[in-house]
Amino acid sequence: MAHGSSTNSNHYKPPDLLSPFLDIPNEIVCVIFELACTDNFLQEYPWPLDQEREPAVKLTLPVITYLPTLAISAVCTRWRSLALASPSLWSHLSLETTPATVSDVQGGFTSTLQLYLDRSVDTPLTIGLRTTGTLYSHIISSGSPALNLLLQHTCRWKNFSYIGDYKLKQYMDSSLSFPILENLSLSALRSAIRLEDLGCFANAPKLHMVKTDDPEIHSDLPWTQLTSLDVRTPRDIDLLRRCRCLAVLKLQSFWSKFGPGSVSLASLKSFTFIDSTQKCHRKLLENMFLTLTFPSLTELFMYSEDGSGESLIWPLDAFNGFISRSSCTLTTLSLSSVTISDVDLISALHLLPSLTKFSTEALRNPKGRSPITSHFILNMHSSSTTPLLPKLRCLSIKSHGTSFDDSAFVSMVSSRWIPDRSLEIDCLRSLVLCFLERKVEEVNEIYKPLWNLDRMGMRVVITGTEMSGTKV
Repeated sequence: MAHGSSTNSNHYKPPDLLSPFLDIPNEIVCVIFELACTDNFLQEYPWPLDQEREPAVKLTLPVITYLPTLAISAVCTRWRSLALASPSLWSHLSLETTPATVSDVQGGFTSTLQLYLDRSVDTPLTIGLRTTGTLYSHIISSGSPALNLLLQHTCRWKNFSYIGDYKLKQYMDSSLSFPILENLSLSALRSAIRLEDLGCFANAPKLHMVKTDDPEIHSDLPWTQLTSLDVRTPRDIDLLRRCRCLAVLKLQSFWSKFGPGSVSLASLKSFTFIDSTQKCHRKLLENMFLTLTFPSLTELFMYSEDGSGESLIWPLDAFNGFISRSSCTLTTLSLSSVTISDVDLISALHLLPSLTKFSTEALRNPKGRSPITSHFILNMHSSSTTPLLPKLRCLSIKSHGTSFDDSAFVSMVSSRWIPDRSLEIDCLRSLVLCFLERKVEEVNEIYKPLWNLDRMGMRVVITGTEMSGTKV
């Protein structure tokens, strides 16, 4: 009996209480860590009480919660060793700081920042810095601890974003170089980014993406090498002419009038225009289309910053001239808060037979109604004499108002699912229809024919004012 008991005990296996995560290879675990550690947020804590502004981000959880890499390295021996062996996990930093230099306030903050910089070793850095207050002359002499630490590693800056009112030129030595800096974003809180501040980044041979509020053509920034630019409309339109290598351009219409003459950007592929004017300027789009020429354009996005769209009045003739002059092949068009009639919308789309993606949101005709009328829908039908957008594969419509021809729309969508090859119309693969002022359940029965299309492979999403929405 004793011998039998001994034998049974040797074969006994306790229940497996270990986490299945332990069986995952280190290589996969590191990939998971990379995805989880893209944003390590570090804020001065406690926040100085004498500061004139509250922090932009209010911490509601323990500080380590906002530092995923540090948190991961404290879980267990295995995770710690993996984190320490992966410098890239420590290279993504977002900081919020003040000009204060009091040791008991800055101590933990700066030591944690130093820890991240040390453990990132020589990995390229992605840095987001936000400051409150102004760095006055009496503080510059002693320096901002956070910025001082970061400036010791400018040779590793790959992506740098700054929001605040520091006079960077007074703090950053003009001899600083940024050999691997690719992306730069500078925004002010109260005033505008200064000419001298832009010049601080003149020695950046790999810089190709810039985002800033108030671009200055006379700054020493290497405009000619940029491929992506996100700015408010420059006072001097010659700035765009200098950026002759641009592939992506995003303009905010802070000024209502564009400069005279035509600006041609031969390499531009994506253009986004944002109406941020506070007053109505009825010829805003007309002036823009008359000024610009983009022969290689494939993507066009237009929307209003506040959703009003008072200045986004569609200029049909100017747009026709822009397309004719550019001879571009647009594949993506997105219009939001634009005032346009159904007739003008149809005319514009007839000029764009190459479109594969078309999206609209809150379009209105001059009478304040939706231009997605029965007449427009009929022209989209595959049985139309000259169907609009024969290459269309993705359609997204977000509509105001309660008037909508549901039956005609269902028929149109159905006609573009595996249409007759002789029609030379591509199969519609994705549909998103969002009603902003009506419930879908009221017309749910009408949209049942689209259920089968969803089951057969088309992505169909229809939502209304219901909290949960409806997907068919």
